[in-house]
Amino acid sequence: MKKFFLLCVAVALVVLLSGFRAPNGNIISKGDLADKLLLNMGEPHIRTDLGVVQTRAFGGIVYIKREVWTYRIEDYNYRFIIENGQIVADHWTRF
Repeated sequence: MKKFFLLCVAVALVVLLSGFRAPNGNIISKGDLADKLLLNMGEPHIRTDLGVVQTRAFGGIVYIKREVWTYRIEDYNYRFIIENGQIVADHWTRF
C-alpha cells in the first residue's frame, strides 16, 4: 500500500510540474491554445514571425504558421513557440 501511495504522489508531482505557471497562478502547458497565454499573461513583449512552413500531411500539403512569443517576467525570459495558434514548445532562461 505504501508503494502505491508513493507512486500516486510521484505522478501528482509530475503532473503539477509539467507546465509553466503564469503569474496569476494558472498552468500553461504544451498543447494549449495561444489564447490561454493572452488571457493569463497579456500581449508578449516580443512577437517574432518565423513565416509559413510547408509540410506534407494527409496526402496533401499543409501550411503551418510559426511564431515565437517572448515574455519577460522579473529576471526570467520565457519563449513559447506557437504553430497555428497552439503552443508546441516552451523554454525559459534567466537574464
